[in-house]
Amino acid sequence: MPAKGDGEPVRRIQDPVDFFDMVGQTQWHRAIQRTLIHWMGVRDTQHLLDVGCAAGWFAMQVSPRCGWVTGIDISPEMVRRAELNAEDYRLDNVSFVVGDARDMPLPDAGFDWVTCIDLLHLIEEPERALREMLRVCRPGGQVILVNPTRQLNPWTAQAYCDRHNLVDFDRDSFLSWATACARRPVMDLDTLRRIAAACGGVVESSMLLTDGLAVVSRVIHSTMEVAVSDAAASLEPGE
Repeated sequence: MPAKGDGEPVRRIQDPVDFFDMVGQTQWHRAIQRTLIHWMGVRDTQHLLDVGCAAGWFAMQVSPRCGWVTGIDISPEMVRRAELNAEDYRLDNVSFVVGDARDMPLPDAGFDWVTCIDLLHLIEEPERALREMLRVCRPGGQVILVNPTRQLNPWTAQAYCDRHNLVDFDRDSFLSWATACARRPVMDLDTLRRIAAACGGVVESSMLLTDGLAVVSRVIHSTMEVAVSDAAASLEPGE
């Protein structure tokens, strides 16, 4: 799917909706999106919820592999932009809704996958938000979270841009992301494990992204981990 506006001159973006619309189309953010899609292994019968969907670019990228994709964002203006973007590409299995990640207007156990890219560490009461994500995720489903690591800061971000030849808005947006993250508490794996446990979840696996500057983590219901462990323990040797 091509990025809208390829070849346009770089300009200072004042409107946050325009800014995040463009971020979702950058080289570095598309790389994160593609990695998630392949790492997750979504099937075409499954339903996915993208929390903090912004202008909807990840939801649109993953939609060809899903039965249905729902994006949710707290900003009505951002949701409207996502709807317009999806209309531009004539996607018929994507919808968007306005809502707070900490109190989503969505039913229990309605999704096979719940994704949240670069948002949980920014939310006040992240435990409440993760509890909501687990609530709307069906038993056996997975919550996929992307957060920056302790290694992300303006200096490491500049080095990343140099290594990957990021220029113009791609570079500026990546540096802006690093600067914003440096001002917030880090959501490291130990913190995430603690929060997940308090919500009835467990961090099943994690993988580093963007040369170690971000990490994607897979969270499941802790009851599912117990069930799998019990089933494995019940097998006799050789079975």
